[in-house]
Amino acid sequence: MQRPLVFNLAIFLLLLGWSLLPGVLRGWAMLPLWIACTALVFTGSFEAARLRRRVWLDQYLLAASPWHRVLRGGSVMIAWHLLIGALLSLFMLIKLQSLAVALWVVLALGLPLIAWLLRSLSGRLQKHVLPQARPALVRRFTVPLAVCVLTALYLVVTLSLGQPDVRGLNWDSAVTQHLQQSSSQFAPLRFLERLYMMLELTLQWALQNALGGTERNGGLAVVGWSLLLLSGSAFIWAYVRLMVGVDALFSQRRGASLQELS
Repeated sequence: MQRPLVFNLAIFLLLLGWSLLPGVLRGWAMLPLWIACTALVFTGSFEAARLRRRVWLDQYLLAASPWHRVLRGGSVMIAWHLLIGALLSLFMLIKLQSLAVALWVVLALGLPLIAWLLRSLSGRLQKHVLPQARPALVRRFTVPLAVCVLTALYLVVTLSLGQPDVRGLNWDSAVTQHLQQSSSQFAPLRFLERLYMMLELTLQWALQNALGGTERNGGLAVVGWSLLLLSGSAFIWAYVRLMVGVDALFSQRRGASLQELS
C-alpha cells in the first residue's frame, strides 16, 4: 500500500475517532485538528494556484522580467488560500460531528477512489507531461474528478436518509420544534454546531415544502436544492482537498530531498 494512502486512512480514522469523542474532549481537540486540516487543505490548494499562475506567467511574460517574480504568488496568495483552507476545514469538522453512518461510508469509499485516480492519471500523463510538472498536474485533475463522483454519492445517500417531518410548517415553527441541542460543551464549537444544524434544518424545510408544485413553490425549491448542492459540494471539496494535500506534502518533501542530494 502506498504511503500517502496509509496516511489518508490514518487521517480518516482520526476524524472518525474525533467525531465519537465526548463533547468536552471533542471541543478541546478541535483546535489542533483544525490547524492540521487547514495546513493539508492549504498545501494542495496553494500548489494548484501556483500551477495555474505559473502557466499564465510563462505564456505571457518573459522569465527574466521582474513582473514574473512579483506575480508568481506571494504573501497575498498565501493569506487567501490559508483563509479558504481554514473556512473549508472548519465547515468540514462541524459537519463531521453529526454525520450519518452512511455518509461516513461515502467518505471511506473516497480513499481508494482518490488513490486510483492519482495512480491512473499519473500513468496516462507519463508520456505527455514533463516529469517535474506531472505530480502537481495529476493532483490538479484528481480533485474535481473525485469531488464530482463523491458529491453525486453524497447527494443520493443524503436524500435517502430519514429526515424530520416539517411539511406544512413555516420556518420559525420548524426551527422551534425540530432544532436539536448541541452535544458540545465548548462554547465556540457549540455555537458553530447550532448554526450548522439550523442550516441543515433550513435545507430540509425548503426541500420538503417545495414538493407541492413548481408554480407555487418554485423559488423555495431553488433555495432547497441550491443549499443541498452547495453544502454537499463544499464538504466533499474540503475532504478531497484534505486527502490530496497529503500526497502534495509527500511530493514536496521528495522534491526537497532530491534537491538536497543533487
